[in-house]
Amino acid sequence: MSVPAAYLGVIIIWSTTPLAIQWSGAEVGFLFGVTSRMVIGALAALGFSALLGFDMVWNRRSLRAYLTAGLGIFGAMFWVYWSAQYIPSGWISVLFGVSPLVTALMARFWFRSELLGPHRLIGMLTGLVGLMVIFGSSLKLDGMAVLGVGGVLLAVFIHSASALWVKRINAGVPALVLTSV
Repeated sequence: MSVPAAYLGVIIIWSTTPLAIQWSGAEVGFLFGVTSRMVIGALAALGFSALLGFDMVWNRRSLRAYLTAGLGIFGAMFWVYWSAQYIPSGWISVLFGVSPLVTALMARFWFRSELLGPHRLIGMLTGLVGLMVIFGSSLKLDGMAVLGVGGVLLAVFIHSASALWVKRINAGVPALVLTSV
């Protein structure tokens, strides 16, 4: 797959994800929606892995990485699906925009060697201010919306922690295989 095609695929998947979450949880409940999405995603990723000739690796380090990635993906998506009952899909997208900030801050403390230089700090603060500007005009939170926002922020934390933990495990497993399990 070429880089532009992969990039386009990522844009299509992630730009439609919050809306798909809203739709899939509306009729059957959030737990069925998240579980079915994870099963369908795992089957698709396993199929693509096989098609591209990536083999599963079954050593101890790889198994730890699979467990960490799987718990991170399911844990984060569980809270996003739960939160989608209480907040609009656009808020989910905007809130997940703090993921790079959370990941960078966690990496700074988890991997002491990764410093947050002035350019990174300015970039993160600019992004955070941008999110506040976007969010600020429509920010009317009732009790349940506050829980929804908290759920998405918990999902961001789980997602970021899982990504960093997988990095620390350093299993050397191709990303597609890692997300398949």
